[in-house]
Amino acid sequence: MLINKVVFFASEIASMLGYSTQTVYSLIHTGKLKAFRDEGHKAWRIPESAVEDYLKTRLNGKSPVK
Repeated sequence: MLINKVVFFASEIASMLGYSTQTVYSLIHTGKLKAFRDEGHKAWRIPESAVEDYLKTRLNGKSPVK
């Protein structure tokens, strides 16, 4: 578990991983990072489990980020 929080915003993930927010959006749009939008909201929400899955995939060398 990364932090005791269930859902993150893209900017929070960017800060945690040292990525730009645009890189996080690219990961979402390419399906490498699972995220959702609540009805009536613009902001992407990223479940903690999706971040963990993404990091596991990266550590296994299956999906490098450029």
